[in-house]
Formats: sequence, C-alpha cells, structure tokens
Amino acid sequence: MNISKASDYAIRGLVYMAKKPAGTVCFVKDIAKNTNSPSSFMSKIFQTLAKSGLVHSFIGTKGGFTFNAQPENITIKMIVEIIDGPIVLNRCVVDKSSCQNSGNCDVHFMWLDIQKMLTKALSSYSIADFANNTFKNKLS
Repeated sequence: MNISKASDYAIRGLVYMAKKPAGTVCFVKDIAKNTNSPSSFMSKIFQTLAKSGLVHSFIGTKGGFTFNAQPENITIKMIVEIIDGPIVLNRCVVDKSSCQNSGNCDVHFMWLDIQKMLTKALSSYSIADFANNTFKNKLS
C-alpha cells in the first residue's frame, strides 16, 4: 500500500485551509505555494475534493475553495479514499476469493487485524488535528 502524492497534497492543502478563519475563500495558487505543491496538480486535486462535496468551489476571477464540512469532521481516511480509492492493505481482506490460499491461510487474520488498525488510525486523525497541532500521540 502506498499513499499517493495526490493524497499527501490534498491533506496538506486542506490543513492550510483549516488554518484560515472559517469561511475564507482560498485560491489554488496560494494553497499550492504554501504547501510546496504544483499549482496545476493542486487544481485537479481540489476539483476532485469539490466533486466529492468536501469543499465548495467558486468559479471566476475571485474563485477559490471553502470547506463544505467542518475540518474536525474530515478524517485522513476520508481524504485518502476520495483521492486514491479504498484503503486496502491486502486484497484478501476485502475479497477472500482473490487469494489462492483462501480457507487455509495461516496469516489471513494478521492482515485483517492490521487492516482494522490502519483504518482506525487514519480515521482517528482529522484535518483540524493538524491545523490546531493536536495530533501528537493520538494513538498512544
């Protein structure tokens, strides 16, 4: 499993927005500049986030993006799944028939446990946690 650069940029872009006063319209060029991300790539990422309903886009010369959801309700898991699709550590955790060892696998339950832990971890962090610096030691 690999979190894509697009998911990383999306997370950092949303954290940047969450540090702004509520309702602030953020421009892609500013988001990209402040997250060291390519502007054209960030634009595509934010179009995807807007299509998902996570952010609202304003079109035109004064266009930009605002949140449709509260940053504390936007989890890292949500963002990764919007950008990259379902988070799957091993295919067998979502489709046992995809594994030739289905039914007699000694490690299947390990993959299930790790999948659950990963899902729980990514669900436990919100954009607000990073914007407010409250993410430290959350899983300890």
